[in-house]
Amino acid sequence: MGTGTYEEPLSCGGTLKVCETSWQISYYFSGPDMRYNGTFLSVPGFRIDQYISAFNENWAEYEQLKSAIPKGGGFSKPGKMGMQIHIGNSGEGVCIESYHMPIRSKQQLEKVINDYRYATQRAPQIQELLASLSIMNPTE
Repeated sequence: MGTGTYEEPLSCGGTLKVCETSWQISYYFSGPDMRYNGTFLSVPGFRIDQYISAFNENWAEYEQLKSAIPKGGGFSKPGKMGMQIHIGNSGEGVCIESYHMPIRSKQQLEKVINDYRYATQRAPQIQELLASLSIMNPTE
């Protein structure tokens, strides 16, 4: 049996969750009000590099579209890795899913990518710790 799950909040709004054999960044996006259920989203550790690439590519497309779409107009399209690109509406930006976590500036984009890179370095360190705890406290 495993040694449990380590959790650490990230500045991008997600939570790094590390188990002995896997890790992920988890998000919870609350619903519009108390009558609606929120949305859970997990980015598995083995897909982090794909998400970083997708955020960068979707951001480049967002910037192109933003300059091409006439002011006052709205436009939405699917991006890579299930993300959404929105122009000219309340959820404008590159969203990780639907209208959740809209990225509207290069600084926001860099913050998310830096957190993802941090997680790729931090998770293996925590996994080593969890493995050593497992050796020290074997279960039957």
